[in-house]
Amino acid sequence: MGFDSYKKDGPAGPGDTASSRGASFLGKSLKIKGKISSDEYLTVEGQVEGNIDISKTLTIGKDGFVSGEINADVVKIDGKAEGNISAQSKLEITSSGTFQGSVRSEKLVIEEGAIFKGKVNVNE
Repeated sequence: MGFDSYKKDGPAGPGDTASSRGASFLGKSLKIKGKISSDEYLTVEGQVEGNIDISKTLTIGKDGFVSGEINADVVKIDGKAEGNISAQSKLEITSSGTFQGSVRSEKLVIEEGAIFKGKVNVNE
């Protein structure tokens, strides 16, 4: 899921930025240590060491790495993550994704080729 999926009226066009769609993007060269909290969509292509608490979708891109507690509505892992994830609606680990830790979520999707090592608690 890329930023294009967040925009109701079609793909991103010229001049269309992450901030104009209520989304944030952390680039490949960005390294953050600490807590991130937001009411926007967030895509991480860099490295985050610390907790992430957002009310919408967190996407960890193919080059992204997150180590810490994650709390979000939807979490999609294309890259790597370790720690504990609480996804209110869904956790999706794509074929390129790797996750190690504990998961609490209503729905869990693990694509063929994904790597998952940990515990799962599916909410009912």
